[in-house]
Amino acid sequence: MAEMRIEGGFRGFTVESFGFFRELAENNNKPWFDLNRPRYDAHVAGAFRALLAELEPFLLELNPNFETAGKTNRNFSRINRDIRFSKDKSPYKPNYYLYVFDRRGERGDAGRLYVGLCAECVTVGFSIYGDGGRSDTSRLKTVFRKRLETRGALLNKLVGKILPRRRYETYWHRTEKSEWTLHAGLPKHVEDWQSLQAWIVRKVFEPETPFLASPAFAGEVSKIFRELYPLVVFTSVVSHRWQAELRKPA
Repeated sequence: MAEMRIEGGFRGFTVESFGFFRELAENNNKPWFDLNRPRYDAHVAGAFRALLAELEPFLLELNPNFETAGKTNRNFSRINRDIRFSKDKSPYKPNYYLYVFDRRGERGDAGRLYVGLCAECVTVGFSIYGDGGRSDTSRLKTVFRKRLETRGALLNKLVGKILPRRRYETYWHRTEKSEWTLHAGLPKHVEDWQSLQAWIVRKVFEPETPFLASPAFAGEVSKIFRELYPLVVFTSVVSHRWQAELRKPA
């Protein structure tokens, strides 16, 4: 099936985008979703595809190896939930995401930029994950942790420059006593940096944000992606020119 793009370009995330997920929370079943699929196609999936189309020239200027083909499970998350291994047997997820990452790898293997939508907000940010196991081949383990050992001061400099700019929030995760545990803020100790299994830096936009429901929001996403791109570089870029990538103007 051909991927759908919304007609007329990106228009922002509107009350219809948030309303779809609010109603889905109360009607998470296939008959309701089938009846409301046109709303989903127009105001959720269609809006995200239009946003990617708007951002594509900027993204490829930022990094020519970014994935921009617009495929589900690559740039876009699935709305369908895999209920086989889930305690929550509701068939649809309460959110939708656009991911931007190096197309030469898999989406979950390296640092990535993202835009997320749920009933309460839109988030724009950076994230990186690893499973923490011996067989973990993610960039978090193979690049980020090793780079921390010799370039930790550079990360501190990047974080000090980036985080205050737009009141970004940051948090990290680690499995503790068999539980996936969230820690607010930055890791406080070297041991925490070396053992974290996820790190997120993001900006949150409430539904009432004026320009969120306009084409101008694509420009805001571009600004945030440019500011957070050095985190993708530090955590994930393996080229010997990775430090030159950090000097791209923000």
